[in-house]
Formats: sequence, C-alpha cells, structure tokens
Amino acid sequence: MSTRALINIVDRQEGRSFSKTLPSTAIHTQLYKHYDGYPKGLGVTLANYLNGYDISNGIINGVQGPIANGIGCLAAQLVSYMKDGPGDVYLRKPSNIDMEDYVYYIWIKENEEIMISIFNYEEECIFVGNSDKLTEKYEYNDR
Repeated sequence: MSTRALINIVDRQEGRSFSKTLPSTAIHTQLYKHYDGYPKGLGVTLANYLNGYDISNGIINGVQGPIANGIGCLAAQLVSYMKDGPGDVYLRKPSNIDMEDYVYYIWIKENEEIMISIFNYEEECIFVGNSDKLTEKYEYNDR
C-alpha cells in the first residue's frame, strides 16, 4: 500500500499559523506524491533539499548555495528535483483532499528561512520547524 502525501508550497504571511491547515486558495503550488510520503522518507528528502535555500527577488551575482527567485522559481526547482520519470509525483490544481496520509506545507517568504509543517491523516500537526529540526526529528531519532 502507498503512503500518499500532498506537498503545498505557500506564501508565508503575517497572521498565518504554521500549525493550521490552509484553504486551497492559499496554496501557490501543490504536488501529489504517491509513494513514500511519510516524514522519514519524503520529509527528510524535502528537508535535505530545502536546507540553506535563499529566497530572493531577483538573482544576485555572487550568492553561494541554492537560491530561488521567488516562490514560483523554488516550486519549479522542487518539481525538477522530485520528478525523475512517469508516475509517483504529479502537479495538481490546489485542493484539500482528505485521503492523503500526510500533508506538507513549505512556507516561503523572501529573505526568510523556509519553514515546514507536517500534518497526519487526522489533520493533526505533527511537526513545525526548519529543515534542520525536521532532519533532527525524523532522520536521527533512531540513534
């Protein structure tokens, strides 16, 4: 059986709680992942990829490390990273669907650290934090 997940890329805005789900109208980009959507799999993969990303308005010469020119640029780069052939990862029209095992929110704001929220199938928030905290919680908690 598959562990399905939604990945929602959203604008980080004043007054929005990281620990509450959002209406589909607030979602910039949504990806559906059919397999391995659990936090130790997809969560750690997202954290490792997003760690250290700079979100800017324009490309700045000389910036080291991963950079995205706004939320749309980051969304496109994430799709490119995750999609390696047919199946498994799909772009979707943003919607709130209850049948997924996990729902991830990637919170984006220019010149701010990327934050990640994870919700389980009961819509309980099971994680809020940055990439380092997610990796610490899910990759290293077995040791």
